[in-house]
Amino acid sequence: MGQDMALAAEFTQDIASVSRLHDLTWSGHFCWSVGPETWTEMYGFIEKNGRSFCVLCTETVVSRTWNINRHFETNHSQLLEKSKDERKEYISRQLHLYKSQSNSILKFMKGSTNLTSASLSIAHSIAQHGKALSEGEFIKETLLRCAPVLFHDMQNKDAIIKRISELPLSRNIIEDRIMRLNTNVQHQLKRDIRKCKYFSISLDETTDVTSHAQLAIIGRYSDGLTMREELIKLVSVSTSKSGSEICKVVIQTFCDLSIDISKVVSVTTDGAPNMVGKKVGFVKLFTEAIGHPIVPFHCIIHQEALCAKARFTDLNNLMSVVTKIVNLIVARPLHKQEFSALLLEVDSTYSGLLMYNNVRWLSRGKVLECFVECFEEIKVFLDDKDLGNFPQLNDDKWVNTLMFFTDLSVHINELNLKLQCFGKSIDVMFGYIKAFESKVKIFKRDVETKTYKYFPRVTKYFEKASAAVQNEMELLHMKYQHVLDLLLDQFSDRFSQFRSLEETLKIIKYPDVVVYSSLELNGFQWMKIDDLEMQLAEFQDSIWAQVFVDLRSKLENLERCRLENQEECHYEQEIWSAWNRLPDTFSTEKYSNGFTHNFSLYILL
Repeated sequence: MGQDMALAAEFTQDIASVSRLHDLTWSGHFCWSVGPETWTEMYGFIEKNGRSFCVLCTETVVSRTWNINRHFETNHSQLLEKSKDERKEYISRQLHLYKSQSNSILKFMKGSTNLTSASLSIAHSIAQHGKALSEGEFIKETLLRCAPVLFHDMQNKDAIIKRISELPLSRNIIEDRIMRLNTNVQHQLKRDIRKCKYFSISLDETTDVTSHAQLAIIGRYSDGLTMREELIKLVSVSTSKSGSEICKVVIQTFCDLSIDISKVVSVTTDGAPNMVGKKVGFVKLFTEAIGHPIVPFHCIIHQEALCAKARFTDLNNLMSVVTKIVNLIVARPLHKQEFSALLLEVDSTYSGLLMYNNVRWLSRGKVLECFVECFEEIKVFLDDKDLGNFPQLNDDKWVNTLMFFTDLSVHINELNLKLQCFGKSIDVMFGYIKAFESKVKIFKRDVETKTYKYFPRVTKYFEKASAAVQNEMELLHMKYQHVLDLLLDQFSDRFSQFRSLEETLKIIKYPDVVVYSSLELNGFQWMKIDDLEMQLAEFQDSIWAQVFVDLRSKLENLERCRLENQEECHYEQEIWSAWNRLPDTFSTEKYSNGFTHNFSLYILL
C-alpha cells in the first residue's frame, strides 16, 4: 500500500511539473516539450489532425493540459501502479507497435493505390483503342507469361510478378474503371465550361456502324490557361434529323449538364439545309433560344472539299470510268490477287488499286494518283483478262484530261491535309485558303503559257502523245483554264464570310497595330464591347504592345522549325499565353467586357 502511495505521489509530482502550462503546443515531431520529459514519452500522446491522439486506446482528446490529465487518470489509471521507468517502457512499446501498424497499413494502402492507378491506366487504354472489356484479363495473362523472362535478372523479380498477379483487370472491374473515368471527365468538362465566360460549339452528324444517326456535340473553350476542344456528348437522333429536333437535343444536353447556353459565341456546322435553313434550320432556332446573335460558320475543311467537287462535269464523268475499272479489278478477289501479282512482277510502287469513297475527302486524289501510276499495267490486265471494253483508255484526249485532274487533285489534297492538322487558329487556316487561291492563279497562268510546270503528269504524257492530240491541245488548254476559273469562283463564293472577317482576324496576333474601324463587330454587341475602341487605343500606346511583337517573333521561329524539321507546330498555346500576360490592372473590365478577353476569345474559338 505504501509503495502504491509512493508511485501515485511520484506521478502527481510529474503532473504538477507541467500543470502550470496553460496550452502546450507541439514541437519537433508531434511532441510537447516539457523539460527533459515529453508528453509523448510520459503519456503516449501524439499529434494527429490537429488534436492529441492517445496511442494506448486510440482516442482523440483536445490539446489542453486538463483534458490530457483527466483522460490519462480516468482511462489508464492502472499505469499509476507502475514505476516511472515501467510506465515509460510500456508507453514506448505501445508507440513502437502503433508506428509499425501504421507503416503496415500505409504500405498496404500505397500498394493498393498503385494497383488501382495501374488498372485505371489500362482501362483508359482499352477504352481509347475501342477494345473489348475482356482485354484486361488478356493483358494480365500476357504480362504474367513474359514477366519471368523479362525480369529474370532483377533481384525483386518475384515481387514484380506478385504485384502483376494482384492487378484487378477482370471484365467487371474494367467496366467500372471506364465508367469512373467517364464520370471524372464529365465532371472536369462541366467545371471548366461553367467557369469560362464564353465558348463555341461544333455539330457533326454521322451514322454509326449499326446505321443509327449520331450527333456529336463538340465544345471549344478556354480553361484560363489553354484552349480546349472536347466532345461534350454523342447523342442519338432520328434519321430525319430536322433542325428543330437537333435544336431540342442540343439544348437538352446543355440543360442536363447545367451549362448556360447563353455563353455560346459561335456555331460550326456542315452547312446542311437542316442546319442553316433560314426558317427552321438549327442555327436560326438556336439563336432564338439563346436570345442573342451568334456567328455561324460552315466547316472550313468541308467547304474546301465542296469546292473541289462542284460543277466539274468532266471530272465526274472521268471518275465514273475510273471507279468502274477499279471496282472491276478490286471487287473480285481473284482479279485483285492476279493484278497484285502483275504489279509485283513489274516492280511497281503500288501493290494494288484503291477503291473510291465519295465521303472521304482525300479519296479521289489518292485513287487517281494510284490509277495513273498503274495505268499501263491496268491496260495490259484488262486486255489479257478481257474484262470489258473501255475505249477511253486509248483516247489520248481523255487520258490527258485524266492526267490534268490527277495533278490538280494532288494539289487540293495538300491543302486539305494542311487544314486538317490540329491546333491551328482560324487566321492560319484562312491563310492556307488564300495561299491556295494564289496558287490556282499561278496554275491558270501556267496553263495559259502552255508550260505546265505544275502539272508534271500532263507534261509527261503530252511528250509522248500522238500528233493529232498535240494539234487539239488548244481546246484542252481552254478547257483546263475554264476548270481553274470555276475552282477560283468556288473558293471566292464559299469563303466570302471568312473574307469579310479577314481584318478582324488580325486582332489575334496584331492587336498592337489593328485599326478599330476595320473590325467587323455587328455580331458581337451583346458581349458588351462598347469600351473596346478606348481600350484598344490605350493598349496600343502602352508597354504591353511589345508582348505581341515578341509573340510574332516566337511564331516565326516555330514556323521556321516546322519548315526545316517537317514537324507540326501548335501556335495556339503561344497566342493564348501572350493574351494571358496582359495584367489585370490594364483594365478593370478585362474579364467582363474588355477586348483582351471577350473579343480575342471569340476569335480563337
